[in-house]
Amino acid sequence: MKKIIGILILSLVMFSFTQIKMDGYISLFDNSSSAKYYKYGKSYYFEFFDNDKEIIADKEYYVKYRKYGWGDVDTTYYRKGTKNYYHIDKKTLKESIVLPVNPKLGDKWTENDDSWSYEVISEEQTFKTPAKKYKNCMKVNCKQLTNKDNEKSKEYFLYYSPEYGYVGNVDSNGKILSYLSEIKLNAKEGEKIGTKK
Repeated sequence: MKKIIGILILSLVMFSFTQIKMDGYISLFDNSSSAKYYKYGKSYYFEFFDNDKEIIADKEYYVKYRKYGWGDVDTTYYRKGTKNYYHIDKKTLKESIVLPVNPKLGDKWTENDDSWSYEVISEEQTFKTPAKKYKNCMKVNCKQLTNKDNEKSKEYFLYYSPEYGYVGNVDSNGKILSYLSEIKLNAKEGEKIGTKK
């Protein structure tokens, strides 16, 4: 009986992913009815976008919220350029590259304040999580160059899927820190994400 229940749950999880069609290494949703649910250690976080974009320094940005299980909310402002995806610091009005639009092996960049460096170190990496196995991922090595974020590790590896965008990260020892568990596109009022089905 437990085996049958386990197969049914796995089937539902796989079905929820196979019905989703997204395109690109960075997902920019045009409305707040779409969300991503990530497992984050023993907690979780949701990522979703505002219905409206915001003009900052004469450029239009998507407004993304990340709400953590303990209640904190981070707000990030993204835009897609011709060569790169960017985020902007609203205080300094300086942009940083998030990822090239068409990333390739060996691409390198830094945060605008030189606090972190990034490099695409693999183009066809598999990222296996408890929710799904993501194939053909870009693996990005990120290293802290200063002690600006002293509560964070010195090195991480980020995984970007060409179908689902950012799917998770691991520490320098390969331990999964966060991973994409569920996506809900164009949810109807009352639908839930991140709960057992």
